[in-house]
Amino acid sequence: MNFFPMANFNEQALTWLREHGLTILLILVVSVAAYYLLGMLTRTLSRRIQAMDGEEDSELDRRTKTIFRVVHSTGVVIIVGTAVMMILTELGVAITPVLASVGFVGLAFGLGAQTLVKDMIAGLFILIEDQYTVGDVVEIGGITGTVEHMTLRATELRDLYGTVHIIPNGEIRIVANKSRDWSRAIVDVSVTYEEDLDTAVKTLQEIGEAMAEHKMMGLLLQEPAVVTGVEGLEEWAVRLRIMVKTLPNAQWEVQRYLRRQIRLTFAEKGLSLAFPRQDVMIVAEPKK
Repeated sequence: MNFFPMANFNEQALTWLREHGLTILLILVVSVAAYYLLGMLTRTLSRRIQAMDGEEDSELDRRTKTIFRVVHSTGVVIIVGTAVMMILTELGVAITPVLASVGFVGLAFGLGAQTLVKDMIAGLFILIEDQYTVGDVVEIGGITGTVEHMTLRATELRDLYGTVHIIPNGEIRIVANKSRDWSRAIVDVSVTYEEDLDTAVKTLQEIGEAMAEHKMMGLLLQEPAVVTGVEGLEEWAVRLRIMVKTLPNAQWEVQRYLRRQIRLTFAEKGLSLAFPRQDVMIVAEPKK
């Protein structure tokens, strides 16, 4: 039997491993090290910047977290892309013709590439202009939810029911940020026409003052509650309003507290809350 072909094959394999295999292994090792180094640097810098203001979950914390998440995800893409291109070169794949063919084939999926570029540019401007950050409650395209994750390409919102909505940044036209700087809790109260309005307004004012003195709710307020008075005359009720400026994202908790106190306090004082009703009048026919 002739063992020379097998010997030649083994020699060629060893030569290839010496010339290219070690290089590919080095590329993989450096890529993995760069990945972990990128994660360590982004986490360390993020923690240091977040510790500058000495507050937990502040605007600076959320903005820093958002920016470094985007930096990390972008860096991972760059590391993986560079490693793949270098490995292909070591495997003997000509990169220049591949890149040239990509430009030619790009005519077929040019619209998709344009959309991707548009999404990334829009995401970059969202970060630069600080339109919203991770943790903010926003409304985008009629969808309201908490920003859970954000990249240069897309934004993930989780709504009240737990559904995650992934919105391409290029499709975002109008953003309503419900948790920027401060929020406002507004509660409308409908009372019957038979009730004394002055008493009802005074009761609302007392509820607002008591809320400001509450050990938990008082911490969520930025200004005293304001009773604006009569906001509407409905068919079956007089609508009053109480509102108060709160910390960001605290308006819903304050509104729930106000509704509960209004229901209990009005019942204690004998004030009736209005509800839709229909009066039926029965007229008896005169006897002949």
